[in-house]
This record gives sequence, structure tokens and C-alpha cells, in this order.
Amino acid sequence: MKTLSRLILCAVAAAALASPVLAQPAPGAVGSVIQGVTVVDGPIYVMIYIEVVPTAIPATLAALKEYRAAAAREPGAMQVDIFQEQGQSHRFVVSEIWQNRGAVATHQRAPAMATLAQKTKPVELGPIDVRIHQAHSVTPIKPPSANTVAIISHADVAGGNTQNLIRAFAPLNEATQRDNGMVRFEILDEVPDHVNHFRLYEEWANLGALEAHNRSAHSQTYRQTIQQWLGTPYDQRIYRLAN
Repeated sequence: MKTLSRLILCAVAAAALASPVLAQPAPGAVGSVIQGVTVVDGPIYVMIYIEVVPTAIPATLAALKEYRAAAAREPGAMQVDIFQEQGQSHRFVVSEIWQNRGAVATHQRAPAMATLAQKTKPVELGPIDVRIHQAHSVTPIKPPSANTVAIISHADVAGGNTQNLIRAFAPLNEATQRDNGMVRFEILDEVPDHVNHFRLYEEWANLGALEAHNRSAHSQTYRQTIQQWLGTPYDQRIYRLAN
């Protein structure tokens, strides 16, 4: 009887292992839900942060332009742009949009990324930092202009406040769409790696339009609301296109 019982238990265990439950998306897979956010396949927004010694700015910019040209030719590339931080010109961000996660994975193994890392390694102040996002709410994709002011800011919340932050984004996004001088406004979620981490990419016609937006009631309400949940200080940085 004990032998039969063991056989039955083994059969039940085998059936459980073969059950459809294990066929469900694993955490982080497309279609899975993490902290109330569904992982989607695309478009995928990538931000690459590069910081080098100030004397290496010209060489780094040249390497980035070579990288941009090579990456833009890869399958699935929709947009690749280089931005240089104002006031800290040795800091760069490469903003990329890809059709799907598979294209991003293929790109990360491609020669363009390896060559960029090799060229910047001797002069970098820290390793290249690649952040992969999906759109939370975005305006239509369009090429950036050299005449606009670009803003890239980071917001992350602690203590399980991801959904609180998402709710605070809604009125900000709706009102910002109507602001004078708004060119692009993207709220990006770092899913699946850090669902509670968001990046805001903004383009404004000029500094005056940016200042008016930052002083607007909807922007001030947003900043005051999220202050209690922030895991890091609010960090808004100004960039210019360096394509």
C-alpha cells in the first residue's frame, strides 16, 4: 500500500509539473503583471547614460555619433538620438526607441554597443548605464529638434507607492498636453526591472515654455503630491540635441 501511495503521489506531482499553470508568463515576461503594470513588447524606450572625463568630450561625441549611425541601421531601430547635458557637457544620454524587446536584446549583443563600450572605457567616470523602459503615456514619436530644450528626469517611489505615482501622473499628463510650447512629453516606466522607476522625457520650444510649465498649477501639484513617496530627490536635467 505504501508503494502504491508513493506511485499515486508521484503521478500527481508529475501532472502538476505538466499543468498549464507553469505555462503562464514568468515574472518579467511579456504579458505578465508586476505591481499592477502589464509588461508589453513594444515600442521599447532605451536611455543610455555615459559620463566621461571632461577632456574626452570631443572623442566621446565622435564615438557616440559612430554608434548612433550603426545602431540606426539595425533591425527594429525606430529612433536613436544623442543628447548632451547643459552645464555638465561631459555627460551624455543616448535616447533610443525600438520596435520590441527582441530588437533591443539583439542590439545589446551587436558590434555597435561593444565598440562604444570599448572606446569609452578608458575615459569613463563610471560604467555605461543602460535603462530599458516601456511607454506609460507618450506623445506621438517625432525626431527631436536642435532648437528645442530637452528634459530628462528620474522619479522613483518607495514603500509600494507605484500606483500612487501612476495616479499622480494622470492629471499632470493631461494638463501638460495643453501647455504652450510642449513638443514631446513621455512618461516611461522601467519595466520589468524596476517598475517603480520612471523617466520623464520632455521637449519644449524654449526655456520660457519650460519655466511656465514648471510653475504651472498642475506641475506644482504633481511635485508636491509625489514628494512624500520619492525614493530619491527629484532630479530634472536639461539637455541639447548633439546628433
